[in-house]
Amino acid sequence: MNGSTDTMLAVVPNGLFSDLKHTHQHYADTFGAVGYMLPVAYSSLSPWLTGLPVAPLRINLSLIQKWLKQCKNNHACTSRWSRPSDLQLIDCKTLEIVTAPSNCNYFALSYVWGKKGSGSTPAPASSQGTTHSTRDLLRAAAPVVRDAIAVVQSLGSRYLWVDQYCIPQTDPTLKAEQIGKMDLIYEGAYCTIVAASGSSDQAGLPGVSVARCKQPSFTLDGSDVRLVSSLPDPQAAIRASKWMTRAWTFQEALCSARRLIFNPHQVYFECKAMHSCEAVELPLPLLSGQHATPVLFSDEWLAGTYRFGALSAFWAVVKAYSLRCMTFDSDSLPALEGILRRFQVSPAFVYNIFGIPLVLEDGPRGEKDALLDARLFVAGLSWHHGGAARRRKQFPSWTWAGWEGGVQLHRTFGGAGYISNVRLWVYGAEDVTFPWDMFWEGFWRPDGKAKCYARFVSLIVDADVFKVQLVPRVYLHSLSTATAAKSAVFDMVSPYDSTVKYSSVMLPVDLVDETKIATELWDCVVLGAKTKSGNPDVMLLRWNVDIAERMWVGTLWSQKSYGKLSSANFPPCLRKKFKLG
Repeated sequence: MNGSTDTMLAVVPNGLFSDLKHTHQHYADTFGAVGYMLPVAYSSLSPWLTGLPVAPLRINLSLIQKWLKQCKNNHACTSRWSRPSDLQLIDCKTLEIVTAPSNCNYFALSYVWGKKGSGSTPAPASSQGTTHSTRDLLRAAAPVVRDAIAVVQSLGSRYLWVDQYCIPQTDPTLKAEQIGKMDLIYEGAYCTIVAASGSSDQAGLPGVSVARCKQPSFTLDGSDVRLVSSLPDPQAAIRASKWMTRAWTFQEALCSARRLIFNPHQVYFECKAMHSCEAVELPLPLLSGQHATPVLFSDEWLAGTYRFGALSAFWAVVKAYSLRCMTFDSDSLPALEGILRRFQVSPAFVYNIFGIPLVLEDGPRGEKDALLDARLFVAGLSWHHGGAARRRKQFPSWTWAGWEGGVQLHRTFGGAGYISNVRLWVYGAEDVTFPWDMFWEGFWRPDGKAKCYARFVSLIVDADVFKVQLVPRVYLHSLSTATAAKSAVFDMVSPYDSTVKYSSVMLPVDLVDETKIATELWDCVVLGAKTKSGNPDVMLLRWNVDIAERMWVGTLWSQKSYGKLSSANFPPCLRKKFKLG
């Protein structure tokens, strides 16, 4: 085409190009789902894109070792020696649980546990070696664990970290420490083995103990030319996996320096600079650089290079994480704690209180002073959900961690130019009210964050409050029927004039069926607004005796400039001081 010598012949489904305006998307969707047919190269010196046969029950160990060697010798993906003290590892040679030798290379396993009780009984970790019964337990471990041990041995390595075997079960202090630093364990691993196939630890690794999907191939009649399928796009297969939906695996993947990901079709390798797979062969130098396809797990936010800035990067991570599932609601914040710490020590210097970010505006003060500026915290409270959410009682209602549901990107991205009349105090566990800056001043000291969280009970808020009424929206099933269905969406209107609409509200799922919603008056708190963006942020409250809970946050549509409020357009407010739990 136009003198080009590049030609591709493909058999495509009927109707593939019915939408001629977006044919490029049809190419990507179709070929990414089924793969390409590529010739098998008979010379390892071939510089062209070629296919590789994929055996159902044998992974390509020599190719995997090339990937690891290429990364180790040419990339800056080296592990950090920041692993927790007294780290326990499985010695894959002796099947003992041992204390990690100094500066040893070890693999880590990232997988889906599945339903409680579906896996084998974990062996208690011990620094004194293991008994015969412990070795028996490891031999009878869940299939994914046994296969990971086999992979480590096949690659010529010796040590493997698996959470249910290597986190001490008999020492509560050490157990809590290592669970809180699982990000450092994965960061310190030489490579992480990812089981992105199956829905529990009872599913073995494809290509090890489980047969992989058959790779389509054929040989041209009368010739020695053999063609094999490149198989479905491995990144798409990983995105569609159960493993990709779990909360804890989010930081396990992002914190790992290298990932060896097993999906039903092939092994996919990814580090911070390149990615490759078993079914396609390219010269390794071509797999990295600006021309290469982006990796699946990028950490550009860690380097402070996110294109929209530090706070935008923070909320982008929260948005992606909030779509993940977890077995225990109490894991909502701990499962992301490692990533949040990285924002705190990255060039962005983004601190957080219960997941609400605080970053200081440009100025002469140190970055830690952001914690002491209540206005910056109030600016972070205007996050919102993309749909109906469910309450998690283990965390305050004003943080995204206190809710199950997808979080939308923050509208204001922080406190720069944010105007707020809200004043804050902290009500502590000792029944003492602390000024905001006094309570958090020791937050960044060793164990300061844990101590502050342990003492925290609720916020004391002094703010402008106005009354609203919620009118349910009714959607007709069709134009030809009078039947209707209620949704979780309500119009927020003035209680004095129902034609004055303030906003649309998506209530939590546990409130949708309550009959009092439309008959009660609700309190709405004015948080503040960006001086240039106009509409003020408001928080809808529900009262539990004398403590308020956040139900929804959004913007008022009727007001265009918060800096020049008009009493004719803005609802009448009263100053109120209350507890926000």
